[in-house]
Amino acid sequence: MRGGPMNPQLGITFDDLHRYRIADNGELIKRKGKSYRTKASAAIEREFRELFGRDIELADITPDTAAALVASWLKAGLRHKIIKTRMRWFETVAKIGVALNCMEPQDFSGITFNRTHCWDELAEPHSIPDASKMAELAAEHCETLLLDFFSNDYIPARLIGKSAATIRLYKQSIRTFSKWLARPALLGDLQTQTVSEFLQWCLQNTERSAATIEKDRVQLCTLWNFAAKRRWVEDFPDIAAINCPQRAPDAWSDSELVALMDACESAKGTVGRVDSCKFWPALVSVIYDTAERVGAVMQVKRQDIDSDGWITVRGEYRKGQTRDRRYRLRPITIERINAIKVFGQSKVFDWPYTETYIFYKFGKILDAAGLPSNRRSKFHKLRRTTASNFEAAGGNATALLDHTHRRTTRAYLDPRVLREVQPADIVPGIGEKHSKDDEGNHRDGDDSMVDQFRAFLEQQSKGGAS
Repeated sequence: MRGGPMNPQLGITFDDLHRYRIADNGELIKRKGKSYRTKASAAIEREFRELFGRDIELADITPDTAAALVASWLKAGLRHKIIKTRMRWFETVAKIGVALNCMEPQDFSGITFNRTHCWDELAEPHSIPDASKMAELAAEHCETLLLDFFSNDYIPARLIGKSAATIRLYKQSIRTFSKWLARPALLGDLQTQTVSEFLQWCLQNTERSAATIEKDRVQLCTLWNFAAKRRWVEDFPDIAAINCPQRAPDAWSDSELVALMDACESAKGTVGRVDSCKFWPALVSVIYDTAERVGAVMQVKRQDIDSDGWITVRGEYRKGQTRDRRYRLRPITIERINAIKVFGQSKVFDWPYTETYIFYKFGKILDAAGLPSNRRSKFHKLRRTTASNFEAAGGNATALLDHTHRRTTRAYLDPRVLREVQPADIVPGIGEKHSKDDEGNHRDGDDSMVDQFRAFLEQQSKGGAS
């Protein structure tokens, strides 16, 4: 019988779960005859065996297992419809396990593989651009799919050697534009009125941030400009940038960092072949010691850490792929890294799930620590924390973060950590500016050094006159 029982007292195995089903009203019903297996179930069991080298058990019906399988399915190019069906299988089996009192409730909502926004307010697709009103060369390419243009023309010319994340973000902008058009975006859609209407609609009708919509504008205009230079579209882009409010930089306090580390050390489950309670403390420690981006840290290999405790983050791993950076790690960080060493694993942090799933899992760690888990409170807040403390201690945060301009660094520096002088520190409070001294004479409550120097000069002039 496949899979030992999770609860010895109940004696329920993984095979037993297939003998039940959940009715529409939520009632648990036992099937007649032998256990019933769907195609999805057979496929999941087979691919789990290929991925983990053993049969699936009750304890494997978890979001982590599902995320690992989803990652492999996406790499294999499986259609989203099939993945969705298999995710429903995980959710159903978990509900059966809970109903049989042999499993804890599981939350699979954090596993995303097809992010969508609601575009229901558009009733009809936009019409295809009229090629008859365009110049000959522009008319020839008018109905070229924008995604094909990006893949076949723009990537070979401009994105050779760029990261997969850059290409993914461009494709995301094209898909978003296509959703708004309610059809695949064409090269001829790169017109001022069409693109402007798309951006304005996103600002007014979606929950996407202004910064994300500005990213779409920049990338669409970049493709547009490239096509215009080839005369494949008639006009060059002329759409003003979208105003994006700058958020006040915030960092974790020391007490919050302690709470975060406690939550990391209390994490349950595993990440691949490593216990979560060892994986998360090591990852947080490396990011805190280096102020590097999580994407770069996740690419670090064992050979990038020397015996003296220095870690080299290769330029290939870092944003922009400009240069290597070397940092000294704390002894406790080295201990935590050694605690997650797995034979045959080249990367320090092996993540067998989808790239985005790490942010969801870290959000759960933050929740357990009683800390905010919104988008601004993820790994980049650790980067801001290290940068702020480094600057406050007399270091150069711009050099640490490898920024080209100081203005970029300012968005990382928490004024509370830097202890910048605030109006409340030096400006007299209401009613405090003209107070009386012990003798009843009016005086300024907080004389500045200028006022004191002026009084000194007046005394000197009086002494000289006498």
